[in-house]
Amino acid sequence: MWTICFHEFKGLFKSIKSIIIVAIIFGVTYWTADLMTTITDRLDVNTGKDGYATGIASIVFLLGFLFISSLSHDVINREVSTRTMRFLVTKTSRVKIIIGKYLGIWLFWFFCIFTSFVLIAFVSKNFLWWGILECMGFISVAIAYNLVFSVIFPKPAITMFFGVVFALAFPVLSFLVIHSNNVFISWFKFFTPYYYALLGDFYILVNFIYAIGLLMLGIVLFNRRDL
Repeated sequence: MWTICFHEFKGLFKSIKSIIIVAIIFGVTYWTADLMTTITDRLDVNTGKDGYATGIASIVFLLGFLFISSLSHDVINREVSTRTMRFLVTKTSRVKIIIGKYLGIWLFWFFCIFTSFVLIAFVSKNFLWWGILECMGFISVAIAYNLVFSVIFPKPAITMFFGVVFALAFPVLSFLVIHSNNVFISWFKFFTPYYYALLGDFYILVNFIYAIGLLMLGIVLFNRRDL
């Protein structure tokens, strides 16, 4: 499991798309921190420590699904298409394959988010642990969704297309139902990670439970799939 995990983790750093996305995240982080410093110094206002995390949190919530889909949309079906998965299942269990793949992607994003908050800490003089927890809770759900899609759809091209459409539509639909007064659709807000992220406080921990549920679904579907 850990071999698969670290292989996936290292593989993500070798992609040009990964480098571009990491550069975007770091760029937004630096720009936001610099902007918050300018506002604080010139206008003599107290923006609060959490203000420094606004940029990275915004990019994670708005583009997180899209970034993850673009990098890992074929995390499972790529191996199935190339017949590599048949070799893997002879060496380890399907459960360990799914968990290993998930943890590899999760560690990659944890590295990106953690490093971004380290950059923020140099400016804010405070390490925002809660901001990391908030972002990683949301990202955990996005990774789990991405993995489930890769199990369901047999071809990488299909998951790439569906992943992009989902990444663009899901945030819009989520915010619509969260702010909707229609009782027939407002219940959907409980199935979106945005709802718990917006509630804040300890509600953000619900997203980790949400991610575990999706991961278990992915394991069940993968165990039933023919390779």
